[in-house]
Amino acid sequence: MSARLPANPSRIRPLLSFKFAVLHLTASMGRLALTIVAVAVGVSLVVAVQLMNGGVLASFLEAVDGLAGRAALTIGGGEGFTFSDRVVDRVAGIPGVRLAVPLVRSVAFPDDASGELLTVLGVDLTNEPAVRVYHDGDRPEDVVDDLLGFLSQPDSIIVGRRWASSHGLAAGDRVALVTPSGRRTFTIRGLVEPRGLASTLAGRVVVMDLYAAQRAFTADGQISQIDLVLDDGVDAERVRGAVAAVLPAGLRVEEPAVRRNVIRDSVRGFQAMMLAFALLAVLAGFVICYSRLRTLFDARTWEVGLLRAVGLRQGVVFVELLKEAAIIGVLGVAIGVPLGIAVAWYAFPFLATATALNFGQPVPAARSTLQASGIALGVVVGILAAMLAAVLPGLRLARTRPVDALRLRGRAMASSGTRARLLLATAAMLATLALTAAEQLWQAPWLGGLVTLLLVLAVVALAPPLVVHGGRLLGLVFGSLFGPVGRLAAAEVRDQAGRASLAVSTLGLGLGSVLLFGILGWSFERSLIAQLGARFHAHLIVNSAFVSGGWTAAPIREEIVDQIAAVPGVAVAAGQHLAQVDYRGGLISLFSYDASCFVDPRVCHWPLRSGALPEALARVAAGDGVLVSASIAKEHELAPGDTLTLPSPSGAQEMRVVGIAAQEPAHAVVMSRDRYRRAWNDDTVTWIHVVLDRPADEALVAATIARQLGERYRVQVRTVRDFLAYLAGAARQAFSSLYVMEAVTLLLVLFGIGDALAASVLERSRQFALLHAVGVRPTRLASLVVLEGAGIALLGIVLAAVTGVALSLFWVRVQFPALLGWNLDYSFPATFVAMAATLALILCIVGSAGPSLRAARLSVPQALRDE
Repeated sequence: MSARLPANPSRIRPLLSFKFAVLHLTASMGRLALTIVAVAVGVSLVVAVQLMNGGVLASFLEAVDGLAGRAALTIGGGEGFTFSDRVVDRVAGIPGVRLAVPLVRSVAFPDDASGELLTVLGVDLTNEPAVRVYHDGDRPEDVVDDLLGFLSQPDSIIVGRRWASSHGLAAGDRVALVTPSGRRTFTIRGLVEPRGLASTLAGRVVVMDLYAAQRAFTADGQISQIDLVLDDGVDAERVRGAVAAVLPAGLRVEEPAVRRNVIRDSVRGFQAMMLAFALLAVLAGFVICYSRLRTLFDARTWEVGLLRAVGLRQGVVFVELLKEAAIIGVLGVAIGVPLGIAVAWYAFPFLATATALNFGQPVPAARSTLQASGIALGVVVGILAAMLAAVLPGLRLARTRPVDALRLRGRAMASSGTRARLLLATAAMLATLALTAAEQLWQAPWLGGLVTLLLVLAVVALAPPLVVHGGRLLGLVFGSLFGPVGRLAAAEVRDQAGRASLAVSTLGLGLGSVLLFGILGWSFERSLIAQLGARFHAHLIVNSAFVSGGWTAAPIREEIVDQIAAVPGVAVAAGQHLAQVDYRGGLISLFSYDASCFVDPRVCHWPLRSGALPEALARVAAGDGVLVSASIAKEHELAPGDTLTLPSPSGAQEMRVVGIAAQEPAHAVVMSRDRYRRAWNDDTVTWIHVVLDRPADEALVAATIARQLGERYRVQVRTVRDFLAYLAGAARQAFSSLYVMEAVTLLLVLFGIGDALAASVLERSRQFALLHAVGVRPTRLASLVVLEGAGIALLGIVLAAVTGVALSLFWVRVQFPALLGWNLDYSFPATFVAMAATLALILCIVGSAGPSLRAARLSVPQALRDE
């Protein structure tokens, strides 16, 4: 049966009208200003994080698309690995393949202090259709004056016009670039316009002839990938199957979208973490909004009771209250969305750097862009949070019987007891434990969001019992320190438990979130230093002065290891390399070390978990086994003796797990570099560990290495202590975006405490007036309010300590490894926690300054007349 419209549509109009809601809010706008700002701050943080997340991900994906060009399929052996160019002939003749384009990809750096990463692209410039796969514009002969001369001189390069202009370079100029083989000088013989790949990479592209790029960056006959352009209308899946059938073992053919999905899935966990942290700030704003609306609605109890007595229905009262909350949400959104856009524009480089550091990607050059989804999420969160904050106080007021409401004139509604809150907190904690066990069992990171929400619910539920019972202890302490005023302040906090508990909840949640951010960042930093510091025993670390992605040094040809070993004073030089490989739909780190790193304790020390096979390290050194990190062992249920199969350009590599590395924070597999070199066709190193004959000669040997090899390779020589300090700095930078969230959260704490105390002073005007009338000095009244703020701060700090420790334990031990694969040690930053608690106490005292001055300046006749 179809729905019928009401016979009298005029009955709907009052429900759609916001006239009375606007009138009520206008009259209370002074009291609601901080509430609106709190909503706006939470909305701005959500919008900013979403816009920045979208911009960072889009930048990474644009780079993937730019390198794939117009290719429908791509053949490769993994990111950064090479294979024989003879494969091109195998696939070029397959029906449906219009063009098979061999490609050399590498990186280089201008030999200056800029540290800019240039993407090197080696392509057959005599094949114009191949060039147009990546640059749909000028022909090669239009870019360079003499194409034949370009091809005949191996130092010829084409660079992006935008990058050349920024460095004052033009066609014909010579430029020094640092490559994996060392410093080389090239001649710019053409400039490419910002189209296609050159546009995607902001002009930071170097184009070479394929054969010259092979000699400079890989080896003769070695390429990085083959891009396939298909005939119009062919079935791409059918062609892919035909290509896969003729490829050598270890090579795979896939659509560029597959690589996009790997990048997207890898970054998604980090971005989900950032959004979760932003929502914690929203929850703090929600508590502030709830507190203010409850106070505001309680003040209208007598008025609503009178209206109910003359026939106003409960539903109408509730809807009108929700309308007021919706307007507050809209006002918060109107302020928060533009503020979030501004924050995203300013803070994008910090989040882009943090994401790149976490995933070893080049820092993107793009900026955050306006995305409807990010703004829409902020709008929904702001309005929904404000309306949800009004539900419980609105229902409470609407359901109050008229006779009870009329009795409450001048008095607050009774708060619910603490027993129910304790039961709720207990239930939330039990559910938290159950979900934590489920997440560890099923490896489902989304359960972590529920655990975090339940912990927040437990915090809010614990606040009233803490205020009631902690208020008694507060009275003893304040009484001994401040006398009668201190006892009265503690009594007021305890007697006004409903309002005070909301302020304590705000502080517990806000400061607890700050402690979570600080402990998580500190645990990450200290895990790197403690775990790697226990492993690395060499005296010096040598690596390229340039960074190829995130925190990882650029690769150098392994020949440098022997050259360092020949330096006087060097006892052992051992190479280490880091690569990212695909494994079961995700990326893992592949660490390879020279054999001496496993058998010579002067180079490295490898603590293994119990159960390792006999002679485990000797087996790894010989290439007969591998070590895995604890996070990989847990995720993929691997134990010593199991077989691990990894894809490589030389075919599937079946390796026996001989042990689990006890101190490997990354999601990693560890093997010998000989085994890695043979299977992955990669002869570069990332770091070189140097053991000295005489440790006292550190400075002399470091200077010798820098002098002998620095001119060619542009190396950086550091002590292990300095290298670990660098990693710690990179870890701090990776969490730099959390500093903004910490500042925003502390700002919300200030708003919450100031709002709660201002409401308390307004509601107790008659009490303050009477105290003033009987001779209590204004300074005593002001100190009374300040001590109330200090009491709330101390109780909130206690709750925040519990909150911060509980949340950080869960995130460090469970959620962070589930999202990012890093296995961290839990570290408690006592200095940071003490400073954060002190700052929170200061903020609470500052927040009480305004209400205390109001109490001191209160006009006695006016206050009594208003009552």
